[in-house]
Amino acid sequence: MNNKYLHVLLITASALHRDKSRKQFQKLNLSEGQPKVLSILLSMEGCLQKELAEKCHVKAATMTSLLQNMERDDLIEKRKDLVSGGKRAYRIFFTEKGRRLAHKVNGIVGKLEEDSFRGFSDGEKEQFLELFSRVVKNLEGLEKNV
Repeated sequence: MNNKYLHVLLITASALHRDKSRKQFQKLNLSEGQPKVLSILLSMEGCLQKELAEKCHVKAATMTSLLQNMERDDLIEKRKDLVSGGKRAYRIFFTEKGRRLAHKVNGIVGKLEEDSFRGFSDGEKEQFLELFSRVVKNLEGLEKNV
């Protein structure tokens, strides 16, 4: 593997992370996309469906489908709300089952992060995350200019 190219490292790290976590998420009967929604919802419970889609970096239609399945599986509940201009929207809340699963998801992700940073000092981990966050910001800035 050529470690000199960001795209190679991103693809490799993403694939390894996804494969390791997917196996654990399948044991919880979670489909693709659901773990991310559960994890993000822990810090944004009660947010609008549109906000959740933006935070998850998915299209509105994808989020609608994910949430319909999660509601069917008793992981979340959608509550109608009026937003600006009198439009109706949905706020997303956990069920007890969903909240328990979200904490399990975060445990899996936390363990995977711990394994990923094995051998790193606290300073190295902090520096890596800071630098990588800058890469993400740069790429987000490109998205706005396209």
